[in-house]
Amino acid sequence: MVQQANSSNLFKPRESVSVTNSVKLPRVAKGKRPSFFSDPGVDQLYSITLELAAELSVALDRIDSLERLLDQQALLSRDDIEAYRPDASAEAERAARRDAYLQRVFRILEQDPGNRDSGGNG
Repeated sequence: MVQQANSSNLFKPRESVSVTNSVKLPRVAKGKRPSFFSDPGVDQLYSITLELAAELSVALDRIDSLERLLDQQALLSRDDIEAYRPDASAEAERAARRDAYLQRVFRILEQDPGNRDSGGNG
């Protein structure tokens, strides 16, 4: 059963459901990164692709959940969502989130810079 939301608590996170409060995982794995291909650049591209796939999957699930809940509770329709245009403040928040996202996706290039090759251009 979906609980009715009012405008004051619609976007507040639920503290009782948070797993991050009790589990602390390391941000960087210990030890040497496994290599699956003879070219380290291919391993890096594979890591980037998997990171993008994981991020996109989570984002699409969350978007679908939000759209269904908003539509179901008659707070917004999917057409309202399609018609929305963000203001400058929202754009700035999105830009900051996008920067953090790109840092996560491309962190493999910073974690293991020794495996990058000049690509034959030098």
